[in-house]
Amino acid sequence: MIQDFIRDYGYYAVFVFACVEGEVALLTAGFLCQMGMMSLPYVILTAFLGTLVTEQGLFFFGHFYGDSLLKKFPKVAEKSERILGFLRKYDSAFIFGSRFIYGIRNFSPIIIGVAKIPPIKFILLNIPAALVWAISVACVGYACSNFVELAKENIQYVEIASLLILILGFAYYIYRKHK
Repeated sequence: MIQDFIRDYGYYAVFVFACVEGEVALLTAGFLCQMGMMSLPYVILTAFLGTLVTEQGLFFFGHFYGDSLLKKFPKVAEKSERILGFLRKYDSAFIFGSRFIYGIRNFSPIIIGVAKIPPIKFILLNIPAALVWAISVACVGYACSNFVELAKENIQYVEIASLLILILGFAYYIYRKHK
């Protein structure tokens, strides 16, 4: 039953979670790839597309509507000034590296857009960053599953553990969003 659910909806879940803070889902998907329930290349491709579409959309949202948005939320504007200062000094490194910093991944493309970084520059840095993120996080999940395989005699319900990890990750995400 769980295998059927993962087979039918697993890639959709990877895509959706990659659109938000999707590290836990991608780690879990990498783990499931090692178990033969999903395909690692398809998981990487799905995560890459999910994060790329989201980041590009948020960048263009910030580029066109960010100034008016910051005027409506002065506290956010105040907090973003520090990020804008760093961004102006280290724009390429920030564009590439911000996706690897938990908590700012979905906010940073808006700020990058507000900073009026040229769209082509963002696109040319965002594509490889999204690919590196998808490959590295999925492969970490895949590699970590090897440790579980070594202890498989002690784990009788690997499928249930995988689902539990996914549920806990989602619960943590909801908790962080409401906090």
